[in-house]
Amino acid sequence: MIPVAALVPAAGQSGRMGSEKALLQLKDGTPFASYLIDSYTGFGCDPVVVVVHKRLDLTKINPGRWIAVVNQYPDRGRSWSIYLGLKQVHENSACFLHNIDNPFVERALLERMLEKMKPSSFVVPVFQGRGGHPVLLGPEVVSFFRTSKKMIDFRDALKNFERLESEYNREQILWNINTPREYKKCILDF
Repeated sequence: MIPVAALVPAAGQSGRMGSEKALLQLKDGTPFASYLIDSYTGFGCDPVVVVVHKRLDLTKINPGRWIAVVNQYPDRGRSWSIYLGLKQVHENSACFLHNIDNPFVERALLERMLEKMKPSSFVVPVFQGRGGHPVLLGPEVVSFFRTSKKMIDFRDALKNFERLESEYNREQILWNINTPREYKKCILDF
């Protein structure tokens, strides 16, 4: 069986939200970052890597088996965070890539995506023809990014690999929490 890691980019500035997305809370008070860490470690992902900026108060995230990588240059964007995070993923591992502002995940979704994955592909869950999150990177895709000597635009680089789609009947895979209004809707529907 292929080892599987998880990477959660969370180093963005959260300008439109007005507060740290990693620390936004679900109804039960669990921060988004803690929820995702617990979900992926519970699924057996190793390591679980969270890329943060230097001002994030890590004491507000559940301690446990996860790696915090500090992105000293968050203005370089999401691709830089992904580049830094994938350097922590073990060789020959697949990796779930789960943005901090997409808080929905469940075991059945992850299992379905793993069944679909090929080593040189990436898997995108799809609801009614629209791609969602997380994205699962096959081991050859992870290796490509891990061994890169410089940062590459993540979306452009994915064009070099086979995209596989995994139908999933939960609209929550499309969530993207960028504003207080989207956050309120998410909390009500979670």
